Amino acid sequence: MNKVSIRLPGYDRYAINYLRKRDIDILNITYSEEGNIYTIYSADLEKLDSDIIEIVSYKGIKKFFKIVKMNSHFLFSIILSIVLMVAFSKVVVQVEVIHSNKDVRVLIEDELYDHGIKPFSFKKSFDELQDIKKKIKDDYPENIEWLEIVDDGMKYTVRVEERIITKPVQDPQYCNVVSTKDSIVLSGVAKKGQMVVAPNDFVKKDSILISGKITFNEATKSYVCGDGEVFGNTWYRVAISIPIEHTNKNFTGKKKGNVGFEFGSTYNRVFKIHFDDYDVSKKKIFSLGKFALYKETVEEYEEETLKYSEEEALEEALKQAREKLMIKLDSQSEILSENVLQTDSYDSIISVEVFYSVKEIISNRVEAQVDPEEMIEEKAE
Repeated sequence: MNKVSIRLPGYDRYAINYLRKRDIDILNITYSEEGNIYTIYSADLEKLDSDIIEIVSYKGIKKFFKIVKMNSHFLFSIILSIVLMVAFSKVVVQVEVIHSNKDVRVLIEDELYDHGIKPFSFKKSFDELQDIKKKIKDDYPENIEWLEIVDDGMKYTVRVEERIITKPVQDPQYCNVVSTKDSIVLSGVAKKGQMVVAPNDFVKKDSILISGKITFNEATKSYVCGDGEVFGNTWYRVAISIPIEHTNKNFTGKKKGNVGFEFGSTYNRVFKIHFDDYDVSKKKIFSLGKFALYKETVEEYEEETLKYSEEEALEEALKQAREKLMIKLDSQSEILSENVLQTDSYDSIISVEVFYSVKEIISNRVEAQVDPEEMIEEKAE
């Protein structure tokens, strides 16, 4: 049952007798200098003289409705904001087609418009978007290679890849496979042409590895476009410098949600961040012109300053040196050996120079010109 707290004038005995005479249960008494407060059932208010009692507060459902009534304007604003946000999230205010070719952009924009994807329209479901993409690609098989429609808040971002039909490139009539750098040949396969090097041969840059000139008994028989793959042993020097002291971010696991809004080059947050050190990740949930609304995730971390030992510093330097080297190499390359040439320490920095022996592809096909004299000899034969 609902309850109510009231204050009665006079002494305690007078107030208690007053309530008991009217058959009213006293549930609780709170003593106060301004007058004691009595908790009774709300239904018993009808038994009291309204001109001598003071209602202090309601409890239960009536208290809830009273709070709602007192804060009705604030609650209405929140509900209206939620309704508007939900409504806006179902509406597209911008459609952006990303492609360097203007003709392709215009084609896709027209097709999307015809399928109901246009500014200030309701969003399509996932299945509808898939059907629209398939329909556009089926209608323009020679123009569109790939199409993607990304739902980005109140915006559709459309990425498209144009289909470019190219004629097969014919190999030159005569070409050789040459070395791209000084190295020692490890292995090789000639798909077309004659291999003119063997394993363990030292070759200089631009030396012929696979010849497109086919010879037999020292006589030229024909010319082809040489093709194949040759692996060689090459060498690299890599220099790396790293600080002895370094800082780590240790995330505490504490996260806070926030809302940020951007207008032009100005960015503000709704709530203040109370973490000392933190990382923020943002996701755009609404944009209109220069205005954008973001949902933020704030993660707290504690900075920890660490100091490498000599062994740890060398290990970290070698790790970074390998990563730096692999950027230059392709996926078929392999580090054969690693040797530290020099290590220096100064001003809290360690510098390491490393020598690498690497297995990698050294072959590259280049077009060649037939020697006119050899052509004459070939015809004379």
